[in-house]
Amino acid sequence: MTLRARPHPLLALLLTVATALALTVALSGPAGAVVSETPNPGAGTCETNGRVNAVAYLGGTIYLGGSFTSVEGTTRNRLAACDAATGNLLPWNPNANNVVRALKVSPAGTRVYVGGDFSAVGGAARSRVAALSPSSGAAFGWNPYVNDQVKTITTSNSGSTVYVGGDFDSAEGAGRRHLAAFNATSGNLSSTFKPSVSNGTGKFATVLSMDVSADGNTLYFCGDFALANGSSRRNAAAVSTGVATLRAWKPASTAGIAAELTVSASGNTVFVGGRATGGYVQAYGPSAGGTPVWNVGTNGDVEALAVSSSILYVGGHFTTVGGGARGHLAALRTSGGSVHPWNPGANGVFGAFGAAITSSRVAFGGEFTVVNGQAHSGVVQFSGTP
Repeated sequence: MTLRARPHPLLALLLTVATALALTVALSGPAGAVVSETPNPGAGTCETNGRVNAVAYLGGTIYLGGSFTSVEGTTRNRLAACDAATGNLLPWNPNANNVVRALKVSPAGTRVYVGGDFSAVGGAARSRVAALSPSSGAAFGWNPYVNDQVKTITTSNSGSTVYVGGDFDSAEGAGRRHLAAFNATSGNLSSTFKPSVSNGTGKFATVLSMDVSADGNTLYFCGDFALANGSSRRNAAAVSTGVATLRAWKPASTAGIAAELTVSASGNTVFVGGRATGGYVQAYGPSAGGTPVWNVGTNGDVEALAVSSSILYVGGHFTTVGGGARGHLAALRTSGGSVHPWNPGANGVFGAFGAAITSSRVAFGGEFTVVNGQAHSGVVQFSGTP
């Protein structure tokens, strides 16, 4: 007869618990990195006296655009730059004479494109869109003309083309309904990129956000419209970046105005946020669109999105996301759309309007004055691994 030692009851219990925990970790996988809930401290916090509509990073600098007229008590009309690490205001001062609604740093980091309502910026007359030096703030000679508000700007992946979207129906005197493309060097209007975006004859329409696919061949865009190139597309659509051929991509659930859109770095997912009965955040495949991969409801408008490999940061006017309390700022897992515990909380009625992300920071701009119990007026940054 073979004798076997009986395990001690406590040891057996510990082994059982350890095995269960190991199995749980193996099945669930890593939770995904997320930035701190505690806003970045610093000698200054880059506080503004009014709304920040857009934020953008270039190296260690964060650029702000909006309707504010001072930052840290110093005059800065609607455009400013701060040191991202310290929050201290930088000398950059383009002095826009009206609201700035969009910012985009060129792929090479040599220009800061701005769009909005202005007619002068960077020391020069510029009609609603301009290219500024990232160091001096002076306007480059690049000088396209559009006849109404610019609400979004992006570039081709190479940086050779600049796309603008907004309320306008004319660019350089030629018919361009809410989308146009300009040569990044000369400023000349593209003669081949001529999409048409509308809500029908005589009805208001606009493009509010856009992004280029990872392969550089498709421009995804969203806003308030029912038709793109004459075909039914409710508030979100896609065209080729070269000659604006309408893509098959046709989201099925963007019934309310779509205010924000971003494409994952892999190009496999297009995220859309918007305004409906409350608001929404949705994820779509890059080709057909169709039914969303996931759809998360909010109780207020979604205005800002910034995505990492595993987390989608969300900002807007909401106080709940997916049924859970979230004060204007939230994070969703890109796979499945579940609400992440990250919950810093911003005050105010409207909350966030813009977002930006780097490998070590996430920033939001808006109308809040307090975030997670700390004074952060107009802009806030969170550090960590997004």
